[in-house]
Amino acid sequence: MAHQKLGDHFASEDVVQDSFLRVAQYRPGSIANMGAMLRRIANNLIVDQARFRRHRAEEALAQDFDLPGDDPSHEQVLLHREWMEQVSQILERMPPQRREVFIMRRLHGMSAKEVGAALKISPAAVDAHVARAVLALHKEMAALDRSVNG
Repeated sequence: MAHQKLGDHFASEDVVQDSFLRVAQYRPGSIANMGAMLRRIANNLIVDQARFRRHRAEEALAQDFDLPGDDPSHEQVLLHREWMEQVSQILERMPPQRREVFIMRRLHGMSAKEVGAALKISPAAVDAHVARAVLALHKEMAALDRSVNG
């Protein structure tokens, strides 16, 4: 379903993976129809993905016109650096293989098959490492947000 609607293999993999991660956050036994819940979550993520793509296309178009005031403020630059430092620290705390798999898969854009071949693990193990890394990032960033925002 995700691949048909998005037409992008990597984006559809992300939607499926994120759907399972979101379902995993529910209390066990609280979902009566797991298939329906997964479809609902996946559909919402697909809609979000389409909005993101449209927004990115609009930004690219705006950049073509070199509009004034597009430079980030000093505060935005500092916040972005702080955020990147927090993400780097979370990645450093991950087990080495999980961190390496996540970086190869998500930052370098390698396929699960390519990462698996490079590290001599199965593509399913690659997906499991990525899912755990994404979950750790989400949890730790949410904890940081709660501590900052009270």
